[in-house]
Amino acid sequence: MQNPTDARHGPPVSIGQYLTLELTSRQQTLQGFTRQLGCPEDLLQHIMEGQRPLTADLALKIERCWGISMKLLLDLQHEHQQWSAASQTGPERDCSPEVG
Repeated sequence: MQNPTDARHGPPVSIGQYLTLELTSRQQTLQGFTRQLGCPEDLLQHIMEGQRPLTADLALKIERCWGISMKLLLDLQHEHQQWSAASQTGPERDCSPEVG
């Protein structure tokens, strides 16, 4: 049975792409948003660049600030991480030990 995400064209949206779209649509700056959240600007910048994962604590702060579900944010990140891992490993291989 084929996974429904296999039919997708291209990678799922990363958490950084999603947060960038939200900032743009809300006409907010990164600096202003980090002040609202009470977190260091470089932390959010690294998350948006894919250099650090979004933590549950920060996802909760975003939920309280923007009203976007913490679960949705963490699920987006998880889905993108799964896609990245699968696309980097290449075709499936038999990992059973060699005999002989």
